[in-house]
Amino acid sequence: MKKIAAMLCMLTCVFGLTACGSKEAISDMENKRCETAKIMATDFVVPFMMNFFDDSVAKQYQTDYNVHELEALTENELSYYLYFYSSYGINYEFNAIDVDGIAILNGITSFNSTYKSLGEVDATNGLTAKSEVSGDKIIVTVPLTGTLTDKKGNLRTAEAELIFSNDIFLKVESCTLNLNQSIGELMGKAAMDTVMGMGTVFAVLILISLIIWAMGGIPKLQEKLKKKNKDEVQKLKEDAVDNTIAQIIEKEERVGTTEDLELAAVIAAAVAAYEGAAGADGFVVRSIRKRR
Repeated sequence: MKKIAAMLCMLTCVFGLTACGSKEAISDMENKRCETAKIMATDFVVPFMMNFFDDSVAKQYQTDYNVHELEALTENELSYYLYFYSSYGINYEFNAIDVDGIAILNGITSFNSTYKSLGEVDATNGLTAKSEVSGDKIIVTVPLTGTLTDKKGNLRTAEAELIFSNDIFLKVESCTLNLNQSIGELMGKAAMDTVMGMGTVFAVLILISLIIWAMGGIPKLQEKLKKKNKDEVQKLKEDAVDNTIAQIIEKEERVGTTEDLELAAVIAAAVAAYEGAAGADGFVVRSIRKRR
């Protein structure tokens, strides 16, 4: 009984320690950084990223600038806004905002694509934000409400999520705009993605099957071409033999004709000598027959 009681006490202590350690308390310095990160997000970064709701502006930044140029350009723009606001007597505890070029590039794509479902955002009354510390990162989320509505007639909402480095520089390392969707919309999108994925797989399989089927006809085509070439070669051989035979016959006939003419001349001369004629002009050999 004592062992069971001791075991229960130990488990109670373990669960108590786990509950107490579920969320670490952050220091005053980190609290101050979180507040500064929220101000950077709501007053500068998110309003700047909302410029890329415009397709032409987003396309210009994506095509005309590389990552390093985009980083420098964004920091210059944010510095200008900071100087502009400061000229109206608004004092900030920071004099520059550092950003990562890839974070801005991804943010441009995210803000531009989400705008088609969210619509315009009214930020005239200012934006609110919440933050949390996650290791060496500070995550700031800024809720936004657009002008477009969902199927139920409710205004679309989204959350801009910015990740800052948890140090004295508070560099923007990530920037995205996530549209809030209902479970039905998420399920519909998941089903559409599944159908598209399966359709792509089946299309590729059909294409592979057609390629394999076409490859099966290659040997037949090769055999057909080989047979055709063989027939052509055989015909060329036969034509060559026929031509050779014809040439031989023609030559023999030509030789035979020459020999007959010579023989006729000899006979005509012999007959003329026998008759005592002066020449063989008056004699014509009609035919020559061999006597057996």
